Amino acid sequence: MRKSLQETVHSFQVTNEELTLKGPNSAQEVAACRSTCKALLLKMKSSRFPWFRLLLVILVFTTGFLMHDIRTHGSFQASASAHVLRNSGILSASQQAWNKVSHYSFKGYRWLEANVPLYYSHMVTVLGPNLELVWAKTNETTMYISRKCSTQLAWLGDNLPRLIEWLQTHLPDSVLHLAEHLKELLLFLMRNYLLPAVDYVAGMLEQGWQLWVASCNGEGTWDCLRRQLANLTHSSWIYLQDTTVAIKDWALAIISGH
Repeated sequence: MRKSLQETVHSFQVTNEELTLKGPNSAQEVAACRSTCKALLLKMKSSRFPWFRLLLVILVFTTGFLMHDIRTHGSFQASASAHVLRNSGILSASQQAWNKVSHYSFKGYRWLEANVPLYYSHMVTVLGPNLELVWAKTNETTMYISRKCSTQLAWLGDNLPRLIEWLQTHLPDSVLHLAEHLKELLLFLMRNYLLPAVDYVAGMLEQGWQLWVASCNGEGTWDCLRRQLANLTHSSWIYLQDTTVAIKDWALAIISGH
């Protein structure tokens, strides 16, 4: 295909050179065609092998083959893929690695289940009074700064209209128009994109929190959190399987030409 494209571009170049002999009226168009042909030839010579597309196609077909193999034989252990992996030793090594990961993950889970409530209560006991003291000191500091800066704020409130009027008088009209357009653009983005996005995220978080509280009967226990994570993992796995099947069908349809 690349060779055919190069021959086509070369034929265009020959045609362009022939058109230059017909008169100066088409010289500008011929020069544009000549530069375009040179750019196309340079792009075809410098193009790299599409490794990403190749890896994507290999991944899709490998996933489709595994799913078809498992569906045909009824289970992964009885499939031809498992037989090949078992004979090559990869399956036993992966099972040993998975057993180690499962063992240490289970130990970590048990440690978290036993120690997280203790550490949380200890942190609340130790840091609670300090955080309340920090919050009180922050409020006192804010009030002190506001009292000290009250005269400066009053002066700024009195002189800010004069400053705005002076800027409007001395600045060019183009700068003022630019500032006005920028303000309108920011207001448009805030009204149409930022505020709806914030409301949507807040609504989703509120809905998720209500569902979690309703599913846990108002108690945020570790067992309830574990069930919610298990349900989320199962839903994500089902969605990933459906997406993989859809991508496989799409790739097969593209390759078959339907």
